[in-house]
Amino acid sequence: MKREPLHKIRRWWLWVLVVPLVLVGAALSVTATVKTEVLSFDGSKYWWTAFAIPLGGLLLVYGAWRRRSSLDRFTSAMLAPLLAARFSPRRAVARAALMVLALGSIAAAILGPRWGAYLEKQKAYGVDIVVAVDVSRSMLASDVSPNRLERAKKELRQQLVERGVFQQGSRLALLAFAGTTSLKVPLTTDHLAFQKKLDALNVGSVPRGGTAIAEAIRSATDLLSKSPELATKLIMVVTDGEDHEGGPIEAAEAARKEHNINVFCIGVGDPNRTAGAEVPSPQGSRPLLYDGQIVFSKLDVDGLRKISIAGGGAYASLDDLPRLVTRMASMKKSELSVEERVRHKPQYQWFLAVGMILLAIETMLSEIRSVAADEPSRVWQLETA
Repeated sequence: MKREPLHKIRRWWLWVLVVPLVLVGAALSVTATVKTEVLSFDGSKYWWTAFAIPLGGLLLVYGAWRRRSSLDRFTSAMLAPLLAARFSPRRAVARAALMVLALGSIAAAILGPRWGAYLEKQKAYGVDIVVAVDVSRSMLASDVSPNRLERAKKELRQQLVERGVFQQGSRLALLAFAGTTSLKVPLTTDHLAFQKKLDALNVGSVPRGGTAIAEAIRSATDLLSKSPELATKLIMVVTDGEDHEGGPIEAAEAARKEHNINVFCIGVGDPNRTAGAEVPSPQGSRPLLYDGQIVFSKLDVDGLRKISIAGGGAYASLDDLPRLVTRMASMKKSELSVEERVRHKPQYQWFLAVGMILLAIETMLSEIRSVAADEPSRVWQLETA
């Protein structure tokens, strides 16, 4: 009687590897077309867990191939099905396919998918900080690597967001300034949104050239004046200190006396360069010229210190920024606001449940039939019958 081979490797390839990978590809295609506002992932950094699907499938196919090779060495291909009459090749493939699909479901759960929006009210406790970043052309000087602006953005990102010194209740705002100011992010507890706007800053972020530190302090003061009266309100001015408009000391003093706002200054540049650093031209291939002379920019440490003293804050270089940020984060916290934020519902539990169910079915599904469908009868059995 014709019997089915114990291990058809092509069948294993199809159901244990190809079909699961096609399903994964279809899921990725759907995900790629969905906007992040609709679908997001909490554990996107664990993307590598998806490799468990092809890796698990390959291991299972390899195991089936090894078992077939062992049987072929032990006996002939025709005799092997007779010796294992109660073994079901289809059930073995089904169990392996269920195992791979379960791995895929658990990997999806680890990624932490979220969809389905709802509003969440959140009370914000902490400090209010307006970060005013100088985006004038002098910030492209390369006395610090790669240039002043990029170095300042890197340090601010690390110290204000990545270190996690400020609790989630603290609010950050981003203000770009040169000859005028431009508000990029209002006061918010969404520190990731602050980081994205910070990374996007460039010299063209403000249309008018020059450096107006006083206007930046006044704009930041107007923004913080809407904060609760008892809130701790801070301004962080990140600049090389060159001021073309005048009045920054008076603006810092007014912020402290009239609104109880402390002004901190972060100096960007190399203070050891006597003449300063060359300012690049808009083309970037040569230095900027004014009346035929190369334009240099020097970090004004003394001027920034005076602004900080008038504003009741402190001065720090970029290298000392961690210490200054720690000091700012340790200041008195207060209730700042109640925000309504759109959240996505976590949906990982559905994928985890599917994975557990598939594993349970795989465990209960036996590769051995209760009675062999065409089990061969021996001579003594025929005589008894």
